[in-house]
Amino acid sequence: MEMGKIMKYYICIGLVLVAFAGGFFLGRGKVRTSVKTEYIKGETVVRPVKIPYPATVYIPSVYFLPAKSDTIYLGGEPYPIQTVDTAKIIEEYITQNTYEFNAFDDSNGKLDINQTIQYNKLQSFDYSFTPRYERITIVTEPKVTPFVSTSWNSMNGFGIGGGVFLRDIGLEYQYILGNTNGHYFGIKYKF
Repeated sequence: MEMGKIMKYYICIGLVLVAFAGGFFLGRGKVRTSVKTEYIKGETVVRPVKIPYPATVYIPSVYFLPAKSDTIYLGGEPYPIQTVDTAKIIEEYITQNTYEFNAFDDSNGKLDINQTIQYNKLQSFDYSFTPRYERITIVTEPKVTPFVSTSWNSMNGFGIGGGVFLRDIGLEYQYILGNTNGHYFGIKYKF
């Protein structure tokens, strides 16, 4: 081989190595970051809360008052006296009232409360809490991404090369070896 052709090989190999090294170091630089926030539903916790005192039944004493007039006169003005419905008071005292409600449902989670009141006392208190966890993912995309390439064509030509992608646009160089040696430059686009 001639000295000129050998020098061309060395120059081409040197250019390819410089392109790879430049692409490698440029590819290490990161510029584009995206933040993704997700709220992940945790495991639901359901627990009854024990009431510290025993549930006892107290029946109020009923006192019968002597019959009175249903109107009082003060300063000549009539004021009607409310009649007391003792049976209704006892019925409301004995009735078991259940209250179910949602205390909160936000980014921290969801809290549902179920409580029962009877005999003017809290009889049971159950809750269901489903926590939500916040997960933040930060994705860093490289500014420059290097790549290597090889090719073969039907004219018995074999190519070796590489290049870089600057975000979505790529620049490529290949040195073609075969019947006739040559250079190939290309532009690529990522979808």
